[in-house]
Amino acid sequence: MHQLLNSPSDVTVLKIPRKILDEMIAHARELDPYECCGLLAGVNGTVSHHYRITNTVAKDARAVEVFDGADVKQLGNLSDSTKAEVAYFMDPKEMLAAFKDMRQRNLELTVIYHSHTHSSAYPSTTDVGLAYYPDVAYLIISLEHKSAPDLRAYWIKDRLVSQAEFQPV
Repeated sequence: MHQLLNSPSDVTVLKIPRKILDEMIAHARELDPYECCGLLAGVNGTVSHHYRITNTVAKDARAVEVFDGADVKQLGNLSDSTKAEVAYFMDPKEMLAAFKDMRQRNLELTVIYHSHTHSSAYPSTTDVGLAYYPDVAYLIISLEHKSAPDLRAYWIKDRLVSQAEFQPV
């Protein structure tokens, strides 16, 4: 377990449309047993846009460098398939396109999400080590129990974790 902290932003409860939550669960199920990942954007903690991002951890050599540099899970000796089951690395071009779209629409990055296909919806040591956006919530979709996906969100700052509340709207 990681030490807990208080919410780093002024947002007390994130508001995420049910349609977007359903799309995220579908994304996770579609890629299972591999991890999915993506971004949510909106204004003042109310999400309005969903960006599915390709998990390139198995194909992008930079992922190994990033993970090694952050002193988290070592990916170098894992098969491509295993890498995609235990980690995610967002396609940089798709991320930049999403950030550009957010700027054009005057939206804020609100949530970074990914799935855990075989474990609970709690940030792993790797998730915490790679949490570079302290004012953004990190949402995890657990498919540990395939028929009952579990979605939980967290604030992660300076390797400290606290639960972030979100409300389907």
